Amino acid sequence: MQFQAVPPLPLRERAGVRGNVSALSDVNEDDDDFVEKEIEGVGRVLPDDGPFGRVLLPTATHAWELPLDVLPVPADWSAIYGRTAPLVVEIGCGGGRTVMTMATDHADWNCMGIERCGEYYRIMRDRAARKQPANFRCGRIDAAYLIKRFFTDSSVHQYHIYFPDPWPKKKHLKRRLFQDSFCADLQRTLAPTGTLYFATDHKEYYSSILPLLQRFFAVTEHPEPWEDAPLGRTNFEIKYMKAGRPIYRLFATKK
Repeated sequence: MQFQAVPPLPLRERAGVRGNVSALSDVNEDDDDFVEKEIEGVGRVLPDDGPFGRVLLPTATHAWELPLDVLPVPADWSAIYGRTAPLVVEIGCGGGRTVMTMATDHADWNCMGIERCGEYYRIMRDRAARKQPANFRCGRIDAAYLIKRFFTDSSVHQYHIYFPDPWPKKKHLKRRLFQDSFCADLQRTLAPTGTLYFATDHKEYYSSILPLLQRFFAVTEHPEPWEDAPLGRTNFEIKYMKAGRPIYRLFATKK
């Protein structure tokens, strides 16, 4: 199956807004102008969506991008992918190497890559253009927002979250991905037989989120390398394992 580029959807609102915008974060978030620096002006802006503040929903310009500005709430993933299949989501997937490998190796899965950083997202988008996996979609948006707003209960077969930013400074702890509300939404949307996979090289971060995850899931710590990828599943994991850095892994299921 070959993807065809789709024309940009009509511009809903200018993206030159100021303040807290949840979709993007690869520039200084303390800079009120960061959205104007990063957005080309294609998408829909929600002026205030509760705890997420102002949210930009970008327009899809390629067939493998999620059409976030016109996506129904909740989303119909069968319509997006053109079929019904287990949904596998990697959050913070960087350039998309891992999630696109999963898409290639598991043609029976619908795979999704979510990445906020513009530089990495562009790499993933270009990689999708080269590989053109028919069962892959990607989006540049806050994963917590996407899951809360668009995902229905028990709709995800697997979540993969590898090496998220630990935000080690005390003043930045509120920026960490793993918060009570995020874990509650992961638990709500994970299928009864689904699995959440997680890894980090940051010991303090792992120690802080382990009890949090244990409140919502049945957690199994997995200190050894993944059986399907003994050298590492992601570029970070491969690099850190070669350097001899300890990796803290776990997988979680519904209680």
